[in-house]
Amino acid sequence: MLGQIKTPIALAGISASIMYLFDPDLGKRRRSILRDKMIHARNKLRRAADISLRDMKHRLYGTYCELRANLRGRDTSDGVVVDRIRSKIGRYTSHPSSIEVHVSDGRVTLHGPVLAGEVAGLLAAVKSVDGVRDVENLLEVHDAHANIAALQGGVRRTGEPGEWMQNKWSPTARLVAGTTGSLLMINCLARRTPPAIMFGTAGFFLFVRAFTNEPFGRLAKIGTLGLGNAGAASAQLRRVPVGSNVPQSGAERPVDVSRPIQTTSRPLADDDIDESLMESFPASDAPSFARR
Repeated sequence: MLGQIKTPIALAGISASIMYLFDPDLGKRRRSILRDKMIHARNKLRRAADISLRDMKHRLYGTYCELRANLRGRDTSDGVVVDRIRSKIGRYTSHPSSIEVHVSDGRVTLHGPVLAGEVAGLLAAVKSVDGVRDVENLLEVHDAHANIAALQGGVRRTGEPGEWMQNKWSPTARLVAGTTGSLLMINCLARRTPPAIMFGTAGFFLFVRAFTNEPFGRLAKIGTLGLGNAGAASAQLRRVPVGSNVPQSGAERPVDVSRPIQTTSRPLADDDIDESLMESFPASDAPSFARR
């Protein structure tokens, strides 16, 4: 049954597309818009591919450097260790500039104010840095940032989450996830078995996550807000009576055709006519609107 109606549906779709694009009145404009959209999509795809390839190349080079450092040994000089610690604490404390770091032969001393909830993660992160032998904690711990100038402002840090646990994925992660999701969906369309359908559904969500680069919670929240706004608009349209001046979220107010149209205009009296206008066009020389 499906094979019998597949061909007519395809022919109908092709015919509708040809009528839409080659319409005598609007066909040229529609073809121009379609061409511009295709050029824009091609440029975006090319730019995204270039970014993803460069990001992948940099990550591969970083992995190579890590392996080489593990084989040859890492530099543990005091200046290098300080730079590593400064880079590390910026991910574990909301006010990294308020912390002073001193390193002497692998012994690290930390000074400065810090919030109480960030001390444990900060110390653990500093101890995990290559070249650190011991950590001396001289931090000023505060339960709140009130009345502490160095702790004003700042953004709460969550440490170093894994690549797939971040809210924003890297271009390489998006490329891998999008490709994997596409392959799973293609496999689902080809086989149509229960396991293939299950993996295809997971591949669809994975592809959407990679395409939008937004976590699933945020996508669900955006969808809920959209449905809520639509519901509120429809509810307002039902509540506002006919003839009211209250706006109805851009929707047209229904017109009650059963009520007669009431006009408020009245004939102009002689006092309503501006005499200056009459003087500007005397009767002997009436204005002419004919083309010259």
